[in-house]
Amino acid sequence: MKKTIYISFILFFIVKNVCSQDIHFTQFWNVPLYHNPALTGVYSGDMRMVANYRNQWASVPVPYSTFHGSFEQKIPIKRLGNNVLGGGILLNHDQAGDSKLSRTNITLSSAYTHQLSNKHFLSGGLQIGIAQRRFQTDELTFDNQFNGDVFDGNLPTNEVFTNKNFIFGELNAGLNWHFQLSQKGISADAGIGLAHINKPPQSFFENEVVRLPRRMSIFAKANIPVTPIIDLQPALLIQRQGAYRENIYGTNFKYHFSKKAGNEMGVYIGAWHRTGDALAFSAGVDYLNLSVGISYDINISPFKTATNGAGGPEISAIYTITKVQSLEEFKSCPIF
Repeated sequence: MKKTIYISFILFFIVKNVCSQDIHFTQFWNVPLYHNPALTGVYSGDMRMVANYRNQWASVPVPYSTFHGSFEQKIPIKRLGNNVLGGGILLNHDQAGDSKLSRTNITLSSAYTHQLSNKHFLSGGLQIGIAQRRFQTDELTFDNQFNGDVFDGNLPTNEVFTNKNFIFGELNAGLNWHFQLSQKGISADAGIGLAHINKPPQSFFENEVVRLPRRMSIFAKANIPVTPIIDLQPALLIQRQGAYRENIYGTNFKYHFSKKAGNEMGVYIGAWHRTGDALAFSAGVDYLNLSVGISYDINISPFKTATNGAGGPEISAIYTITKVQSLEEFKSCPIF
């Protein structure tokens, strides 16, 4: 009985505060546009497609499922020289609980990357998007549907929901510094992103004003060769949104089977820590232009009473397209 009360108590506060929190990913290094618009176009290649699916807390009554997808490309403009203009679009969808409380975002993203020197690049990015929040009542039950002995779904709920969905706009911005020594395989990124600059309204009640807090994301990652065939890939993400805090850090170790251009192959494994919440393990395969990764969270927070330590799996896929362009028309992109 005590365990049931404890679980219910935790669930109450999680559901109560869900409207004030954004989605999050363990493989944060694989969803760059979600954390910082300035990372639009900062990659090796001409076009990049990203997909990520996360299923969290499937063992409790309010599981979360989250999808992220994005497409971006570099826009060649001759007069920019070695500077880069990137543009893209991303889609996020999150759903939780019996009410199917969800949020869907469609966002346009752009960034300009200026080459400061042969090794250093500075990017500024901007995103503008539209989003919808909604819930459904088909699978919900209410006190008025209990006749004193059992539940009777034919009884009226006596509940009135005047607004089950609403649409809002949002504005995001970011800055990023990129460093690279291409011949040595060394690279690093560090930046800051700010989401929901306009603090859009979030209430389902017409006479109540609830604003979505701004979310600040500080992101850093690096690729450091430690032997001719092994790279260390540490990364860090710090997020702040109202009372919500997230700090996640760790590293992947990548083993290269081949570094030959056009025939790149490698695998990686890694370990991560989300402070006060979870331990996670990652693994993946890089083959030519495709990268596929998987991770799994082990819950270590007080919520493990409900989850038995099970956090959730996450799967990602990244596909990059590199075109062969005429050097007489455009200079090759210096990034990576």
